[in-house]
Amino acid sequence: MKQKLGDLAEISLGFAVQGSVKPDPDGNVRIVRLANGNERLSIDWEGVVRTSLPPKRKLRYLQDGDVLFQAIGKEHPAYRVEGVPEGPPAIAHQHFILIRSHAEWLDPGFLALVLNSDSAQDFFRERASGATGKVVNQGGLKDFEVPCLSLPEQLQWVQRWRQRCEEIEVLRAEIEMIDCRFRQGFEIDISA
Repeated sequence: MKQKLGDLAEISLGFAVQGSVKPDPDGNVRIVRLANGNERLSIDWEGVVRTSLPPKRKLRYLQDGDVLFQAIGKEHPAYRVEGVPEGPPAIAHQHFILIRSHAEWLDPGFLALVLNSDSAQDFFRERASGATGKVVNQGGLKDFEVPCLSLPEQLQWVQRWRQRCEEIEVLRAEIEMIDCRFRQGFEIDISA
């Protein structure tokens, strides 16, 4: 069984920025941009920029359990929002669509995994529009059908994903050590 994402979640656009985001160490918000997503399908909070926005603007602040979907580009990755730091609230950049599930049975980590699956990415590529940068709109996201697995099954898939990410990190560290040993032993004098 599947259900449309639009029936399971509130879906809203990220904050529209005029020009580039100007860093302000004393800014009143943090803005999550495309570069802040990582391979673990989460947000690298250390790189999130603080900026200042007029206080009159109504903003949707990010909270743990949200999912950010990259609406523009060749690929459309989704990232689970977790570990939102204390301090100024965080908002999503305009290139993201914010997904806030109201379905208690749907785990946000599982939703991010599903949205990043090959079949989901094919679905979004087919529905993306635009001549230069392919854009998935809110309607396309609302029409996406989410598989209805039990919560324990969803959590099992999320755990398997995390284990996969940890194993890849270990392998990358091993490859880096192999490269380092090779470079240390490979000294050629090219000045002659």
